Amino acid sequence: MEEIHRVIDEVLPLVTPTEEEIRKAKEAETELRKRLDKVLKNYPQLEYRFLGSYARNTWLKGNLEIDVFILFPEDTPKEELEKTGLEIGKAVVDEYELRYAAHPYVHGVVKGVEVDIVPCYKLKSAEKIKSAVDRTPFHHDWLKDRIKGKENDVRLLKKFLKVAGIYGAEYKVRGFSGYLCELLIVFYGSFLEVIKNATKWTRNTVIDVPAGKIYKKKGGFFVVDPVDPKRNVAANLSLDNLAKFVQLCREFLKNPSKDYFIEKEPEIPSDEIIAEEIEARGTGLCAVVFEKPDIVEDNLYPQLEKACRRIDEFLRRENFLPLRAGFFADEDKCVLIFETQVRELAKIKRHEGPPFEEEEHVERFLRKERRYNPFIEGGKFWVYIERKNWKVEDAITDLIRREWKSMGKNVGEKLRENFDILVSKDVLKVEGKEFRKFLVDFLCFKS
Repeated sequence: MEEIHRVIDEVLPLVTPTEEEIRKAKEAETELRKRLDKVLKNYPQLEYRFLGSYARNTWLKGNLEIDVFILFPEDTPKEELEKTGLEIGKAVVDEYELRYAAHPYVHGVVKGVEVDIVPCYKLKSAEKIKSAVDRTPFHHDWLKDRIKGKENDVRLLKKFLKVAGIYGAEYKVRGFSGYLCELLIVFYGSFLEVIKNATKWTRNTVIDVPAGKIYKKKGGFFVVDPVDPKRNVAANLSLDNLAKFVQLCREFLKNPSKDYFIEKEPEIPSDEIIAEEIEARGTGLCAVVFEKPDIVEDNLYPQLEKACRRIDEFLRRENFLPLRAGFFADEDKCVLIFETQVRELAKIKRHEGPPFEEEEHVERFLRKERRYNPFIEGGKFWVYIERKNWKVEDAITDLIRREWKSMGKNVGEKLRENFDILVSKDVLKVEGKEFRKFLVDFLCFKS
């Protein structure tokens, strides 16, 4: 335990904002308040609040972002909230872009600091929320005093998760949200207590934050939101990322090290080495490459997952024996990737007929013109039929052309328009360092 405390002490400077960062943040906050006060004179019915990790002083070193929420009266029409919210956001930042959550908001910069200006409804109770962002003021009010004195514990947990690639609840990551991190620290009391207790979590663990107890219940890992007890704060956390976190906690307690808090660029083998590995495996590796739809990531990634699952299930049914499936997206392209144990199937397959007792069905079965004679096995009639597609890439191509509508609205449309299938080491024709990282991780091989 002494070694763990030593590591934590060494790591704290890596997660705690510097005096210079804090000074810069305060300057931006002061300027932003001046601008908001000036603009909101024209909107006497509105008010603003600084919320999120900056307001609670739980932001990570190097990750400063100020969240300001513009609170609208409950009876404001949604269209007016969106329109006015964007107008205010654009007026108070130096440069901006529109982003989308429950509704559009402004992401911009003030004195070199990133800022989000988010409109929401001012509600008396969290039970009456109209969109997810309306909960945020209630989350802040519940946390602000409870988190005091534990800010660095939150930072340690966030960094631990970030280095592992599982920080962030957005669909691309499906990890731990900042709010979930803060709740866990409040519930357990410290970073180290979270790590210790997490080693015993299961897929059925329920952490009832408002009741202060833990129990098991089928239905998935559940962290009760103290602001809305019916809501699972960990709803976006994938089972695999939960498992990854539990295992990381076990390993950290056995061998504490600063490495768990230091982000490193993974070493990527050369294309020649990756190509040799692909050839040596003797598997069927296929990549479906197509243009990225122009939609937000939280809409894109569920569709990619759906398309990937649809093709993987098909390959399983067709006996290509899939090993693994995955998906990747960058600024301009998407890739669905599949590795199967079988590259090519036999050109014929067995087709099951009726049992001999079903005379009418047997007659119909035998009347059909086929290339091969039927045979009896196990008291049933069988016949060999020719496969339409025996190569894995042809089977995938045929499925996409027939069933693109089942692969997500926008992803399906792009697949219908055009796609390429790359086989074996030709998957290396997909360009980009990020895809190389993804591919090496997907193949699970060490360089």
